[in-house]
Amino acid sequence: MIATLVGAACPLTFAAAAVVLPVLIHRSNRRPQMTEQPQINEVTGEYGTAARVPSDTYADNPATLDQWIITAPCWHPLWDQYMLGLVSLADLPGTPPPYRQRPGVTHELVVFALNPDHGPYEAATFNSRQLSEFVLTPVNVVEQFTCTDQQARNLATLCARACVDGLLTPETGDAPDRIRAAWRQSIHQTLDHARDPHHGRAN
Repeated sequence: MIATLVGAACPLTFAAAAVVLPVLIHRSNRRPQMTEQPQINEVTGEYGTAARVPSDTYADNPATLDQWIITAPCWHPLWDQYMLGLVSLADLPGTPPPYRQRPGVTHELVVFALNPDHGPYEAATFNSRQLSEFVLTPVNVVEQFTCTDQQARNLATLCARACVDGLLTPETGDAPDRIRAAWRQSIHQTLDHARDPHHGRAN
């Protein structure tokens, strides 16, 4: 099965894509702040669940910083699970230089649909070494940005929560340009807020 087998997507895809998310951390007081500790490993919302893949499953890939499995049946009739991944774009010894869309970017966030032929997938037992066998292509979302590793991990958590709350959709089949633009705006405005919470105003 390949990602070109696109059926009639949930109408909520358009609803979520139409939501221009100014800053993810402003949507609710329950949202984790960009500097918040401790780590959150599972989130549940009206549209599904998201669970963090244990880091030891990708410990042999130092570029991988975070992975989430999102289970959300609403977004597509043929598959209901997605991988949200976060990688560092740093130059690492013994590995080819990463592809950077523009100078200065430090991290990349990606969202893939997961092939239902091999599922269902559980975060606790997910084999990240076989990720290329499980994902459907093309990639749904890919966005590069500049921040610290910790800010990037916090951002990934916020994005996973936004998916299960219906604020972002992991599925792009209906309106890919519009949906990817919503992700892009949410990611960059959230990071801008983390750098300057007062948006240039005095405290």
